[in-house]
Amino acid sequence: MKTKCSKTSRMVCSMLLALLLSLALVYPGSASEVGKRDFETKMAPDFELDDLEGGSVKLSALRNEKAVLIYFWATWCPHCVSIQPNLTKLRREVSEQDLEILGINVGSGDSLERVKRFQERHPADWPILYDADSKVTRSYGVQGIPLFILVDLEGREVFRGNSFPEDPMAHTRQ
Repeated sequence: MKTKCSKTSRMVCSMLLALLLSLALVYPGSASEVGKRDFETKMAPDFELDDLEGGSVKLSALRNEKAVLIYFWATWCPHCVSIQPNLTKLRREVSEQDLEILGINVGSGDSLERVKRFQERHPADWPILYDADSKVTRSYGVQGIPLFILVDLEGREVFRGNSFPEDPMAHTRQ
Protein backbone atom coordinates (compact mmCIF):
# COMPACT_ATOMS: atom_id res chain seq x y z
CA MET A 1 0.00 0.00 0.00
CA LYS A 2 1.45 3.31 -1.05
CA THR A 3 0.79 6.39 1.08
CA LYS A 4 0.87 9.90 -0.23
CA CYS A 5 2.46 12.70 1.73
CA SER A 6 0.99 16.09 1.22
CA LYS A 7 3.13 18.86 -0.18
CA THR A 8 2.84 20.65 3.19
CA SER A 9 4.04 17.56 5.10
CA ARG A 10 7.08 17.19 2.86
CA MET A 11 7.87 20.88 3.27
CA VAL A 12 7.58 20.70 7.07
CA CYS A 13 9.80 17.60 7.17
CA SER A 14 12.38 19.31 4.95
CA MET A 15 12.38 22.39 7.19
CA LEU A 16 12.79 20.28 10.34
CA LEU A 17 15.68 18.37 8.78
CA ALA A 18 17.37 21.64 7.77
CA LEU A 19 16.89 22.99 11.31
CA LEU A 20 18.40 19.86 12.89
CA LEU A 21 21.40 19.98 10.57
CA SER A 22 21.91 23.67 11.37
CA LEU A 23 21.79 22.99 15.10
CA ALA A 24 24.31 20.18 14.71
CA LEU A 25 26.73 22.68 13.14
CA VAL A 26 26.25 25.36 15.79
CA TYR A 27 25.88 23.03 18.79
CA PRO A 28 27.97 19.96 17.97
CA GLY A 29 27.62 18.67 21.54
CA SER A 30 29.83 16.49 23.64
CA ALA A 31 30.43 13.94 20.89
CA SER A 32 32.76 16.41 19.18
CA GLU A 33 34.34 17.66 22.37
CA VAL A 34 38.02 16.93 22.35
CA GLY A 35 39.83 19.09 24.90
CA LYS A 36 41.85 17.95 27.88
CA ARG A 37 44.63 16.50 25.73
CA ASP A 38 42.70 13.45 24.56
CA PHE A 39 43.84 14.17 21.02
CA GLU A 40 47.17 14.00 19.26
CA THR A 41 49.14 17.18 19.89
CA LYS A 42 50.05 18.85 16.61
CA MET A 43 51.43 22.15 15.43
CA ALA A 44 48.81 24.81 14.96
CA PRO A 45 48.58 25.91 11.31
CA ASP A 46 50.10 29.35 10.84
CA PHE A 47 47.92 32.15 9.53
CA GLU A 48 47.89 35.88 8.99
CA LEU A 49 44.59 37.77 9.17
CA ASP A 50 43.58 41.42 9.38
CA ASP A 51 41.96 42.75 12.51
CA LEU A 52 39.06 45.20 12.46
CA GLU A 53 41.39 48.19 12.94
CA GLY A 54 43.33 47.40 9.75
CA GLY A 55 46.31 45.79 11.45
CA SER A 56 47.58 42.31 10.74
CA VAL A 57 48.04 39.38 13.16
CA LYS A 58 50.29 36.44 12.35
CA LEU A 59 50.12 33.44 14.68
CA SER A 60 53.80 32.48 14.28
CA ALA A 61 54.84 35.98 15.42
CA LEU A 62 53.48 35.08 18.89
CA ARG A 63 55.42 31.80 19.14
CA ASN A 64 57.84 31.64 22.09
CA GLU A 65 56.24 34.82 23.50
CA LYS A 66 52.86 33.74 24.87
CA ALA A 67 50.13 31.14 24.65
CA VAL A 68 47.23 31.89 22.31
CA LEU A 69 43.53 31.09 22.72
CA ILE A 70 41.91 31.06 19.29
CA TYR A 71 38.15 31.47 19.36
CA PHE A 72 36.23 30.72 16.14
CA TRP A 73 32.83 32.41 16.17
CA ALA A 74 30.08 34.17 14.16
CA THR A 75 27.66 37.00 14.94
CA TRP A 76 24.67 34.76 14.10
CA CYS A 77 25.70 32.04 16.59
CA PRO A 78 23.87 32.58 19.91
CA HIS A 79 26.24 30.35 21.90
CA CYS A 80 29.25 32.21 20.45
CA VAL A 81 27.78 35.50 21.67
CA SER A 82 26.79 34.14 25.09
CA ILE A 83 30.37 32.97 25.80
CA GLN A 84 31.82 36.48 25.42
CA PRO A 85 31.57 37.31 29.17
CA ASN A 86 33.79 34.26 29.90
CA LEU A 87 36.40 35.63 27.50
CA THR A 88 36.16 39.08 29.08
CA LYS A 89 36.68 37.54 32.53
CA LEU A 90 39.65 35.53 31.25
CA ARG A 91 41.16 38.68 29.73
CA ARG A 92 40.89 40.42 33.17
CA GLU A 93 42.40 37.45 35.01
CA VAL A 94 45.27 36.54 32.66
CA SER A 95 47.72 39.15 31.43
CA GLU A 96 48.20 39.82 27.71
CA GLN A 97 51.90 39.04 28.30
CA ASP A 98 50.93 35.43 29.17
CA LEU A 99 47.95 34.79 26.90
CA GLU A 100 46.72 36.33 23.66
CA ILE A 101 43.06 35.85 22.79
CA LEU A 102 42.23 35.94 19.08
CA GLY A 103 38.59 35.97 18.03
CA ILE A 104 38.36 34.71 14.45
CA ASN A 105 35.04 35.35 12.75
CA VAL A 106 34.51 32.40 10.40
CA GLY A 107 33.35 34.69 7.60
CA SER A 108 30.51 32.40 6.54
CA GLY A 109 27.23 34.28 6.87
CA ASP A 110 28.92 37.47 8.12
CA SER A 111 30.16 40.44 6.13
CA LEU A 112 33.05 42.53 7.39
CA GLU A 113 30.64 45.44 7.93
CA ARG A 114 28.33 43.25 10.02
CA VAL A 115 31.25 42.10 12.19
CA LYS A 116 32.36 45.71 12.69
CA ARG A 117 28.83 46.76 13.70
CA PHE A 118 28.66 43.81 16.10
CA GLN A 119 32.01 44.82 17.62
CA GLU A 120 30.73 48.37 18.15
CA ARG A 121 27.70 47.06 20.06
CA HIS A 122 29.63 44.29 21.89
CA PRO A 123 33.23 45.49 22.26
CA ALA A 124 35.85 42.83 22.91
CA ASP A 125 39.11 43.37 24.79
CA TRP A 126 41.03 41.18 22.31
CA PRO A 127 41.71 41.32 18.59
CA ILE A 128 38.82 40.34 16.34
CA LEU A 129 40.03 38.89 13.04
CA TYR A 130 37.92 38.40 9.94
CA ASP A 131 38.43 35.23 7.89
CA ALA A 132 36.75 36.53 4.71
CA ASP A 133 37.30 33.45 2.55
CA SER A 134 37.25 30.98 5.49
CA LYS A 135 40.73 29.65 4.62
CA VAL A 136 41.90 29.70 8.25
CA THR A 137 38.60 28.18 9.38
CA ARG A 138 39.10 25.31 6.91
CA SER A 139 42.80 24.86 7.79
CA TYR A 140 41.76 24.30 11.43
CA GLY A 141 39.01 21.87 10.44
CA VAL A 142 36.29 23.90 12.15
CA GLN A 143 33.05 21.94 11.96
CA GLY A 144 31.06 23.59 14.74
CA ILE A 145 31.23 26.91 16.53
CA PRO A 146 32.18 28.19 18.92
CA LEU A 147 35.49 26.38 18.73
CA PHE A 148 38.31 27.07 21.17
CA ILE A 149 41.88 26.09 20.35
CA LEU A 150 44.66 26.73 22.81
CA VAL A 151 48.15 27.02 21.36
CA ASP A 152 51.16 26.76 23.68
CA LEU A 153 54.44 28.72 23.49
CA GLU A 154 55.93 26.25 21.00
CA GLY A 155 52.95 26.60 18.65
CA ARG A 156 51.30 23.25 19.47
CA GLU A 157 47.57 22.77 19.90
CA VAL A 158 47.10 21.70 23.51
CA PHE A 159 43.32 22.10 23.76
CA ARG A 160 40.50 21.89 21.22
CA GLY A 161 36.84 21.95 22.14
CA ASN A 162 33.47 23.52 21.58
CA SER A 163 33.17 24.46 25.24
CA PHE A 164 35.14 27.20 26.94
CA PRO A 165 38.27 25.66 28.54
CA GLU A 166 37.96 25.64 32.34
CA ASP A 167 41.55 26.66 33.10
CA PRO A 168 43.30 27.59 29.84
CA MET A 169 46.67 28.29 31.42
CA ALA A 170 46.80 24.82 33.03
CA HIS A 171 46.85 23.32 29.53
CA THR A 172 49.90 25.36 28.58
CA ARG A 173 51.90 24.14 31.58
CA GLN A 174 51.44 20.42 30.89
